[in-house]
Amino acid sequence: MMGEQDDHAQPFIVGDGEGGAKEASNNREYDIGNHNAERYAKNSKTFCTNGVVTSKYSFRPTNRNFFLTKNIYHQLHRYSNVYFLLISILQQIPGISPTGQFTTLLPLCLVMFVSLLKDTIEDLSRHRRDKSSNAQLASVFRKSGWEKVMWRDVCVGDFVKVEKECEFPADLVLLWSESEKGMCHIETSNLDGETNLKLREAHVEPAEWPLGGFDPAHPGKYEGTLHCKHPDDDMYSFGGYLDRVDGEMRKYRASISVDSILLRGARLGGGTPSVIGVVVYTGRETKLMKNQRDAVRKLSQLEKRTNTQILGVLACEILLCVVCGILRGVAVHKHGSSQPWYLGYSDINPTAEGTSAILTLFILFNNLVPISLYITIEMVRYMQKFMIEWDVEMFFDVEDAASASGAEGAGDGRQTHGAMVHSSSLNEELGQVQYIFTDKTGTLTCNVMDFLKFSVSRQRYGQGTTEIGRAAAARAEQKLNRVIPAEWTEPEFQGQRKKFPFFDPKIYDEAGNCMWLRQENCADLAEFFKILAVCHTVVTEISKDGSLKYQAQSPDEKCLVTGVRHLGVEFIGRNGDELTLRIHKFNKTEETVEEKWTLLNTLEFDSDRKRMSVIVRDPQGKLKLFCKGADTVFFEAGEGGGSKRLRGNPSAYERSVRERSREYLNQFAAEGLRTLVVAKADLDEKRYAEWAPKYKKATENIGSRDRLIAEAAEEMEKDLVLVGTTAIEDKLQKGVPATISLLRAAGIKLWVLTGDKQETAINIGFACALLNNDMGVFKFADSGPQAVTEGNIGVTLRNYARDADSVRRDYGQELAMVVQGQPTLQLIANDAETCEKYFLDIARHCSVVICCRVTPGQKARVVKMVKQRVGQYATTLAIGDGANDVSMIKEAHVGIGISGLEGLQAANSADYAIAQFRYLQRLLLVHGRWNYRRNSKVIIYSFYKNTCLYLTQAWYLMYNQVTAQPLYDSWSMSMYNVLFASFPILALGIFDRDVEPKRLVGDDKSPGLKQFPELYMIGRDGRLFNTRVFWKYTLNAVFHSCVCFYIPAFGTFLMSDPDTGRELDMTAHGLAGYTACMFVVTVKCGLEVMSWTVINISVTLLSLGLWFFFVWFYGDLIAGSEGGSPPVWSKVFGHFKLPLLWLVVVLTVTLALLRDVLWKCYKHNIEPNLVHIIRQWENKIANQSRVTFSEGERDFDRNTLKKERPKLFPREMVKKYKKKTQARQDDAPEEHPAVDKMCHDDWFQQLEMIAHDAGEDQGKKEDAHNGWNPPVVNGNGYGTPAQPRTSLIPGAGPPSSNPLLHGCSPLNMNRKQTFTVPSRGMMSRDDL
Repeated sequence: MMGEQDDHAQPFIVGDGEGGAKEASNNREYDIGNHNAERYAKNSKTFCTNGVVTSKYSFRPTNRNFFLTKNIYHQLHRYSNVYFLLISILQQIPGISPTGQFTTLLPLCLVMFVSLLKDTIEDLSRHRRDKSSNAQLASVFRKSGWEKVMWRDVCVGDFVKVEKECEFPADLVLLWSESEKGMCHIETSNLDGETNLKLREAHVEPAEWPLGGFDPAHPGKYEGTLHCKHPDDDMYSFGGYLDRVDGEMRKYRASISVDSILLRGARLGGGTPSVIGVVVYTGRETKLMKNQRDAVRKLSQLEKRTNTQILGVLACEILLCVVCGILRGVAVHKHGSSQPWYLGYSDINPTAEGTSAILTLFILFNNLVPISLYITIEMVRYMQKFMIEWDVEMFFDVEDAASASGAEGAGDGRQTHGAMVHSSSLNEELGQVQYIFTDKTGTLTCNVMDFLKFSVSRQRYGQGTTEIGRAAAARAEQKLNRVIPAEWTEPEFQGQRKKFPFFDPKIYDEAGNCMWLRQENCADLAEFFKILAVCHTVVTEISKDGSLKYQAQSPDEKCLVTGVRHLGVEFIGRNGDELTLRIHKFNKTEETVEEKWTLLNTLEFDSDRKRMSVIVRDPQGKLKLFCKGADTVFFEAGEGGGSKRLRGNPSAYERSVRERSREYLNQFAAEGLRTLVVAKADLDEKRYAEWAPKYKKATENIGSRDRLIAEAAEEMEKDLVLVGTTAIEDKLQKGVPATISLLRAAGIKLWVLTGDKQETAINIGFACALLNNDMGVFKFADSGPQAVTEGNIGVTLRNYARDADSVRRDYGQELAMVVQGQPTLQLIANDAETCEKYFLDIARHCSVVICCRVTPGQKARVVKMVKQRVGQYATTLAIGDGANDVSMIKEAHVGIGISGLEGLQAANSADYAIAQFRYLQRLLLVHGRWNYRRNSKVIIYSFYKNTCLYLTQAWYLMYNQVTAQPLYDSWSMSMYNVLFASFPILALGIFDRDVEPKRLVGDDKSPGLKQFPELYMIGRDGRLFNTRVFWKYTLNAVFHSCVCFYIPAFGTFLMSDPDTGRELDMTAHGLAGYTACMFVVTVKCGLEVMSWTVINISVTLLSLGLWFFFVWFYGDLIAGSEGGSPPVWSKVFGHFKLPLLWLVVVLTVTLALLRDVLWKCYKHNIEPNLVHIIRQWENKIANQSRVTFSEGERDFDRNTLKKERPKLFPREMVKKYKKKTQARQDDAPEEHPAVDKMCHDDWFQQLEMIAHDAGEDQGKKEDAHNGWNPPVVNGNGYGTPAQPRTSLIPGAGPPSSNPLLHGCSPLNMNRKQTFTVPSRGMMSRDDL
C-alpha cells in the first residue's frame, strides 16, 4: 500500500491537525482541522483565492491593470498612434507648428478616447459577470458547522456541499454522494458544450482499511494528506492519491481517479440531491480558468497590406518635406537680400531655416496618413459583426434538425443558433480565403449515428445502403437492388425507421421481433450484443415521461448501445460496479430475463490507443475482457508477421473469421460507414491477480500516470478473439454538397483532414461533390511494393509534381490528391526541406486534397505548412467542431468553429462560430465578399480624401516661398477627418452591396435562380486592394488636389468682397478650395457606392451640412467674437453669398471628377466585368417588368436577353476583354495559381454568348458546347449521375515517368460521366 512520493506533487493535509498551511521542500501541506480565522488566513496566503477575474482592466489606480494606463499602452502599439503622438509633441515646440499646438493632439485624444470607451464598455460586462460569480453562496463546513459563504471565500481543503442543479464553486474531489453507491451525474455544458450527463463516482477507499470513510454527519473527523499535480489545463486527466494514517502511524494510500473530480463550471444534475467534496484547486488555478487564455491577435491580410502602404506614404511624405526644406533654404539664400527688411531675411541662416522647414512641413503634411483610419475601420467592422450575427439565413433550428435525424430529445425545447463573431478584425479576411481545411466528422457530417450494419463470425447483417454507397454504386455503374420491403415506406413505419433505421429480416423484422433468436448462430449473436451492451461508458437516466434515456460522451457508443437495445439486449443501468442487462425474448412483449455483470476495470479510450476495454465477471462468475476499437489496432502486425493483439496460431475457423471481417470492413468503408472491431478474451484468475496491482499502482502515479496505464492495458489486451465488426452511418449534413460545389466554383481549394480510412474518405469525397470522375487523383500507397518509404518519398513527390504541372498546363484537367497521415505526412515532416516543396507543388495544382488517418497535431502542422510556404498572402481557413480541431483552428488565418454534438470547444476557440457547414457559403461568399469590398474601399478612400485636401498645401508652397503658411484654418483641418468627411464612408463600409445575396449563394425560395460564385475571386486574388490599386487612387487624389487648388485660386482673383468691394485674400481662396474639396471627396464617395439607400443620402447631406455649420458657428460666432482667437476664418460665411464662388465650386467638381465619371461609364458599358453585367441585366429587365428579381420568383427571360445582348455588349468588347484577361492570367505570380480554369472558361463563354446577335442560331452552339453540367438531385435528395459529356481531356493522358504511379490511379482522364451530388441552381455555360 505504500509508494514513493512524486517530486512534482503538491500535498496538503485533509482533516484535523496542528500545522495549518506550510511549505515543505517540494510540497505544500494544508491542515483543515482548525476551522478558525488563523487557518483561513494561512491558507489564503499559501494558495490562491477562489475569486476569479476575467476582466482586462481594473478601476483601481494602484493596480497594474488600471484601465487608463493599460489601454493607452496597448493603443500605442499601433504605429499610426505613435506617429501622431510624435506630431503632437513637435507641435508643442514654439515656432515650429504652422497649424497650432493642439490641432493634432485633440483629434488623437478623441480617437484614443473612443477606443478607450469601447474597450471599457466591453470590459464592464466582464466586471459584472465576475462580481456576480464571486458573490454566489456555497455551503462550506467550518468550525461551527455548515455555513453559507461567498464563492470568493472558499479555500483549498474546505468541505463543500453542493445541492442539485447548482454549480460547483471550485474543483472538488467527490467524497460523498446522496445517491446509491456514491454516484452522481454532472452536466458540463459550461465547460465543453456537451449537454449529456456524465457519471462521477465518489472516492472509494479499500474495504480492508481500518479507517472509517467520509461521514457527512461529522466531516471534521476525516483526516488525510492529498497529493496532486500542479494545476494544468487538461480537463480530462487528474493525477493524485490520498494518504491516511491510523492510530499506529501506519500509512494507507488510495489513488484518486479523474472520475471523482468535479470541475468548477459544471453542474450537479440527474437525480442526485446533494454531494460533498473537498476543494483541490481554487480561483485562477481551476481547470476552467486555466483554459481561458487570451486569444492570439490575428492581423488580416488587408491590415498587413495597409501597414505596407503606410510606410510608403510616410516615405513619400518625408521625401516631400526634405525636398521642400531644401527649396526653402535655397529661397532664403537666393532671395534673402532682395526681400523687405521687416521680413528679417538678413538674420536668417539658410541651413537652419531649411532644417526648421522640414519639421514644420512634416507637421503640415502629417494628415497624409489619416488619423481616423483605425477608428473608422474598427467602427465599420464592429457594425459588420452585427450584420453577420443578425443574418436570419444563418440561424439554425435545433429542434427541426433533431426531428429530421431522429435524434433523441427532439421536441424537448426549440433552440436556434446564429453565427457568432469573436474577432471582428478578420471580417474582410473571410472574403480572401484561398484554402479551406475542414474536419469531416461533425463538420461535413451530422455526428448523429445510425447503427446500420454489423458482422458476427462469418456472417454479415444489415441491408440497404447509404447516400455515399449510392454515389459509389453510380460511379461504378452498378444497379442497386431494392431490399427494403415496400410496407416499410408506409407512414406508420416512418417513426420506427427514424428511431432505428437498421433492417435485416434475419435479425429484426418490421414488427420489432428479435428474429436473430431463430438463427443457427444465435449464441454468437447474443454474445456480440452483450459485449456491445457492457463495453462502454454510457450513463442511463429516467426522462420526464418515465422512459429510459442514454447519455454518453461519444455518440458512437450511444448509437451502439441504443442499437442492441432495439435488437433485444437492453442496458438498464449501473449500480456501482454492477451492470444490469435485460434480455428480451423473441417477442418484446413477452417476459424478459435480467443479467448482472460485475465491472472490475475500465481501460478507457484515447486518441493514441484507439480502443477501449472492460474487464468484467459474467453472471456465471467467469472473468472476461471485452475490447472494441479501430481496425488498425487489431490487425496491426506484430512479431513474426502475425497480429499484435489477436491470438496467435489461430484455428482455421478463426482465420476465416478474420479474412471475412476484413472484407466486410472494406465494404463498409466503401459505403462511408464508421467501423469498429469487437474482440474478447477469457482471462485467467491468476493472470488477473498478478496484473491488478500493477494497474492500481499505475493509477496512483502522478507524473507518468497516463503512460503507465497505457502500458498496463497493453499487457492485458493480448490474445484476443475477434467476435465481429460494427458499421455506423454518420450522415452528411444538409447542404454540404451544394456548399462545396459553390466554394470550388468560387476558386477556393478544399483540404479535408480526417482520421478515417482512405476508402471511406474517398467515397465521402465523391458523395459531397469534392471529387468527380473527371478528376485525376494522386494517391500514395501505404503498403505493398509501391508503398512510399523514407527512401523513395522524395522521388515520388518530385515525379508527381512534374506530372501535375504537365497535366494542368497541357490539358487543364482538375486534379485531386489523397494522402495518409501515416506514413506519408510523417515522412514529409521528417524531411521538410526537401519534401514540403514538392508536396506543395502538387497541392497547388490540386483543387481538392484529402488527408486520411491524421492526428490533431498533424492537422495543425499541415495548416502551418500551407500558411507559411504558399505565398505571402495565401489566406487559410480551418473549420471544425471538436476539441481535436482546436489546434488547427488556431493555426489558420481564420478559424471557424461549429457548435455541434462534440461540444463548444471549437466554437469558443474560433474567430467565428456557425451552426452548420452549409452556412459557410453565406459567411464567405456573401458577408466575406461584401466586407472585403467595403473595407478595401474604406481604407483606400481614407487615404484618398486626406491626400486630396492636404496635398493642396504643397501646391500653395510654390507661391509663398515654401514658408509652410497654411492655406486653411487649423481647426478646419482637424475636423476634416473627425466630422466632415467621415460619415459617408462609414455608411458605405456598413451598408454597401454590389449584387444581391441570391446571386452568390442562391435562394431556397427560387431553386432555379442562377448563381455567380466566381465573383468571390475578386477578394481571393486581392484585386480591390493591392499596391497597384492603392497608388492608382493616390495618383488620382494628387490630380484632384491640383484641381482643387488651382481652379479656386484663379477663380478668387475675379471675386471681390460684397461688403467692402476689395479683392478677396487667401482666406477666401482657402474657403473656396476647402469647399470644393469637400464636394469632390463627397461626390467621389458617392461614385463608389453601389447601392444607394436613405442612410447613404442622409449621411451625405449631413456631412456637407456640418461643413457649412462649422463655417458659420466657428467663423462668425467664435473666431469673430471679441476676445476670440485670431480670426483666420473670421466672418467668412458671407462669402457663400457670392454666385461666382459657387461657380468655382461647380467647375472644380466637374473638372476633377469628369475623368472618374467617364471611366466608370466606359467600364460599365464598354468593358464591363461580371458585376456590371449582372447589375445591368437586373436593372434593364426589371424595368421592363418581365421579370421581378427582387421577389426571386422567376429568372432571366432568355428571349429578352437575346434582344438586349447586342445593345448591351458589342462583340469587339468581348474579344478585347477576353484577350486582356487571359494575358493577365498568364502573367499571374506562381503563388496565385488557383485561378479556376473552369470558372474562367464559363465567364468567357458567358461574355461571348451575351455578345451574340439576336439572329444567330444560339441553339446549335448550346447543343455542341461541352459545358459544366450541374449535378442534379432526385426526389429523395440523393445524388444521381449527370448527363454524359465529353471529357475535358481528349484522348489518353501522357505517360508518367513515375514508376509508382502504376496501380495508384494518379490520372483518370478517359472517364465519360460525372457523378456528383448537386448544387442549387449552379450556373452553367449553357444557362446563359
